[in-house]
Amino acid sequence: MHSLSSSNSMAIIHNHKSFSAAECRKCGAKMYPKSLLGPHLNRHQRKQLWLTTELAKLQNTFARMRDIA
Repeated sequence: MHSLSSSNSMAIIHNHKSFSAAECRKCGAKMYPKSLLGPHLNRHQRKQLWLTTELAKLQNTFARMRDIA
């Protein structure tokens, strides 16, 4: 998990008010409050894990198809 730093902070402006926010380094999304960055990064990790799992399934399927032919 990435740590928050001042270079990572940005502001979200809504109704002429400025809120300090954290920016995701992976997708550029801004989050307020900053505590939402941790769960957001976890979702990135879970998605990457899911994609890796699906890719492994496909690779196994193609390997079995090559063995049969």
